Amino acid sequence: MSRIAYLALFAVVVLLAMLWLVIGDFVGAFWSLAVLALASILVIAVAGYLVSNFPTWSRAIRGISWEAHLERLERDGEAIRERYEVSRSISFQDWSTGCLAHLLDIGDRELLCLYGQSYFDFEPIDDDPDVNQPRKFPTKVFSLLRRKSSGEVLALFPGAEVFEPTDCGGIVAPEKALTFRLKDGEVIQNKLFEDVEQICRLAGARARAA
Repeated sequence: MSRIAYLALFAVVVLLAMLWLVIGDFVGAFWSLAVLALASILVIAVAGYLVSNFPTWSRAIRGISWEAHLERLERDGEAIRERYEVSRSISFQDWSTGCLAHLLDIGDRELLCLYGQSYFDFEPIDDDPDVNQPRKFPTKVFSLLRRKSSGEVLALFPGAEVFEPTDCGGIVAPEKALTFRLKDGEVIQNKLFEDVEQICRLAGARARAA
């Protein structure tokens, strides 16, 4: 056990003893400690959420749109734009996470992985009486805006010429079938498109038959 764990355990024992002395009842002291622990976890969770989402709500307070924020990042060199030309793509839904995956053939036995729930925004919608849209992605030419420091994909900018991907439906545990991780913006090397396409088709068929 690490020194930090020993210190944490010691602090819990000391706090329990203090509560026992103040309340005069061990059971009452124990439940008081449990309530304090839960309250502390809640405070830490709220603080973590606020800190992690500080850029988003601080922009909202200042009236800066997401689009304007991206323009500033690109203008200041904090984000870089990558252009791709593709003609083949595989798409499926990862049923273990609810994310949509695109595996795009970018040549030289390399696949570009786009993975996340935000990519559903580009899917066709024809069963909603209030919202209908054609397919917006994949397109034969598109660009990604990445954060320069981390490589994180900040935005996808589709082109005009849309094509239909190989739609494999839903797949259970696709990373296990594919033997590589699905990470947004990752370039997967040494993978033949036809081999990956066959694996996804079979995995999707198994999921539909289950």
